[in-house]
Amino acid sequence: MRDSVGGLLSQEFGFSSGHLTAVLNTCLFAPSILTFWFVNGVIDFSTAVVLGSVGSTAGLLVRLYAYLLVLPTFLLLRAGFHLAYPGHRRQVLDGDCPETRLLSLDWFSVGILATGLPLALQDLGPWLGMNVVFLAGIFLLPRVLPPGPALATKVGALVAGSALFVYANYGGLLPVGPDPAAAVGPVAALALSAATVDRAMTMVNSLAVGPVLVAGFGVAMNRLLTRPELRDIPFVRHSLPRRDPDRVVVTSAALGTVFYLVVVASATGDLTVVP
Repeated sequence: MRDSVGGLLSQEFGFSSGHLTAVLNTCLFAPSILTFWFVNGVIDFSTAVVLGSVGSTAGLLVRLYAYLLVLPTFLLLRAGFHLAYPGHRRQVLDGDCPETRLLSLDWFSVGILATGLPLALQDLGPWLGMNVVFLAGIFLLPRVLPPGPALATKVGALVAGSALFVYANYGGLLPVGPDPAAAVGPVAALALSAATVDRAMTMVNSLAVGPVLVAGFGVAMNRLLTRPELRDIPFVRHSLPRRDPDRVVVTSAALGTVFYLVVVASATGDLTVVP
């Protein structure tokens, strides 16, 4: 009896076999997702606040509701996809996990963050200045430099671009030093009009256009952040995501955007279908 029970438990908890494994080990649910959800939620939530992609306290609360609901919604979608597909359903019922990755929680949560990006991009100058420095110092100049100076140029570009962004945005708060508008000119002064930001927010937060725009943004970030030019930089490569198939990014980002817009509509009673 002891050997039988031991054999049963070893089968159920063995990697990629057993019905409990099918539930607990990545195919329908994974304990590691809880940690990932918490860390990813804190990072995305903090980033939204720092970048200014939250317009009001009410918007902050709606975003908090969305992050509380994103994990159970994601898990239900993942389980539904596996159980709806006949081949996957047979595997799950047999106690095996399908190897096909259909959804990514990381890209699903991008739908929450990206819908507020037009607010963050209202002060466009610092963003353009920082990315021009990144483009030149990380992707262009290292192509014509030896390996040692090329790596130093990449690290210097990261530091210089980030410093330029912070100075252009917040340099005016310093008690000493020149005004950012006088020192770096358009980098600090260029901004989008309120009408342009409102129009962009309406498009990104519409049910017909928003999922498409956010999915395109996700594909661009998926390809950019996994470029070898970035992975060569020490420490930075450990914080970069792995490249996911475009279909996973598109499906996850689009569904995440729809999810967030439904949460906003539930909380405010306001839903824009066509911008």
